[in-house]
Amino acid sequence: MTKPIFKQMSKEDLLAYVKANRTDDEAIRELFVNRRNPNATRYPAPLDPETVRITEDAIAAKIKEQAN
Repeated sequence: MTKPIFKQMSKEDLLAYVKANRTDDEAIRELFVNRRNPNATRYPAPLDPETVRITEDAIAAKIKEQAN
């Protein structure tokens, strides 16, 4: 069986394909990354030092939790 050409598929057809083939990373990437809505609201992360520190602490705690 040959793989479809995702760039030529409509969004509806691609969504149906992804629902039927949930482990196809290439199709998922095409649907949710390459075809994202350019008009979607963006929520930038605040980069003040306190937020960066909190984020780094949370990541370090998660890594430590996974290691145990």
